[in-house]
Amino acid sequence: MHTPTIPYTFSIADIDLDKELGRGKFKTIEPQTSNKPKLTSRLFIKGPIPFDWLQKANSLGGSTGIVGIGLWFYVGISGSKYFKVDSKLDRFTGVSRQTRQSALQRLQSAGLIKYWNRHGGYPLVEVLAIP
Repeated sequence: MHTPTIPYTFSIADIDLDKELGRGKFKTIEPQTSNKPKLTSRLFIKGPIPFDWLQKANSLGGSTGIVGIGLWFYVGISGSKYFKVDSKLDRFTGVSRQTRQSALQRLQSAGLIKYWNRHGGYPLVEVLAIP
C-alpha cells in the first residue's frame, strides 16, 4: 500500500540557529575583578594646545585641521616643537601624502608652522606659536 505524502511546509521556527552555527551550551564564567582601571585607548594628545591655533588651522579648509591636530600629537610624543613628519602621520590622520603636503603648505602660509622639504626625505616641521 502506498501512503500519501504530506507536503512539508517550511517554518523559520524549525531552525535551531545555535545548532546550525555550531554553538553549544556554555557555562557562565564569572568576570574577574581587578583593581587596575581598564584603558580603552592609550593614545592621547598632550596639551596645552592653543585654541586659537586650532581654530585658525580649521578655518584653512580641507584636511588642514586634522593634519594640525596630528602635528600637535607629534609635539606631545617628541617633546619638541621641531620634528620630522613621516608616513605615520598620514596613517594616524587618514590622509594621503599629497593632502598632507598641501595642508602643510596652507599651515605655513598662515604662519602656524615652518617646514622644510628635504630631497628624498620626510619634511622637517616646526610648530609655531600663534602670531
